[in-house]
Amino acid sequence: MGELGPVDAIVLGFPGHRLTPAVLEAVDEVEARGDVRVIDMLIVVKDAHGEITHHEISEYDDLRDMAAEVAARRMLGLAGENDVEQIGLIMPADSLVVVIFVENVWAREVAVRIREAGGRLLSYTRLPQATLDDMEEQIETSAAYGERGDAGEPT
Repeated sequence: MGELGPVDAIVLGFPGHRLTPAVLEAVDEVEARGDVRVIDMLIVVKDAHGEITHHEISEYDDLRDMAAEVAARRMLGLAGENDVEQIGLIMPADSLVVVIFVENVWAREVAVRIREAGGRLLSYTRLPQATLDDMEEQIETSAAYGERGDAGEPT
């Protein structure tokens, strides 16, 4: 398969099984741009009674082309039965969870160079959107105070 860049498991939750074609189209567009490469996908459904089932992406008409591409990459199987059970335990009833495994293609060359130098990734943290929103709000508030006076207080 060649060199592989960093791989992320992205977990998306949808109440009432509302995975829309627009979401899938957005994933497809990001992949088409070459930013990421989808290498596996898992769909877990928990019905209103708490029964958990999982589905392959090929079972969804909107995902058949993507499923064929993923299967051709021979990377299927990153998520297994144990993952389905763990996800099912924490997801609310009447919901759907999609786990998308993506290779960060943009970082592939850097990852190769790190491995060639004997290095390895020690930690990776993705900041939640709420943290970024809070940070942006603090910056905007600070900028507003800065415009009003040097003391950082409104004048």
